[in-house]
Amino acid sequence: MTGCRYLLISSNGDKIIKISQPKDHKYKSVPQLANQNVLEVILFYKNKDRKPYQLLTFEFDRFRLDSNGDYEEKEVDRKRAFHNFFAFVMPSLLEEVEDKPISIPVAPIVPTDSEKRLLYNYINEMIPNLATDAPYVVESKIKASREKYEEIKNMAKKSKNRLK
Repeated sequence: MTGCRYLLISSNGDKIIKISQPKDHKYKSVPQLANQNVLEVILFYKNKDRKPYQLLTFEFDRFRLDSNGDYEEKEVDRKRAFHNFFAFVMPSLLEEVEDKPISIPVAPIVPTDSEKRLLYNYINEMIPNLATDAPYVVESKIKASREKYEEIKNMAKKSKNRLK
């Protein structure tokens, strides 16, 4: 069985707070992080005997909490998250489309070094079973995200050059 854990890391990288999974794209209020840009980290792992035992992957996102510490994911946020997929994976960029402008790919969201250290410390303390694999899984995810971004950028450049 798989599980996931949602974490928010404060903008100054000194606090990490576990939150419950959002329901209908609505996050529970986190007043201690009000008016801050936060890094959302979602850990995906396998459970054994109802305890995390194998780390699968991470997802990262950044957003701003309002003055009450609330955040509700809007349609525009969901579109941004899937922009690269719909703009570059679904259609063929090599088809010549004279009247359509070339989309600009959205860069991947990656944690800073201080955010990674805080995340690793949290995992070491709160989920020690996953601590050994965490740095490898995070760095692999970041590397794969950057490689995919470069691939999409190159596709966009090729497509633009073909249209000239």
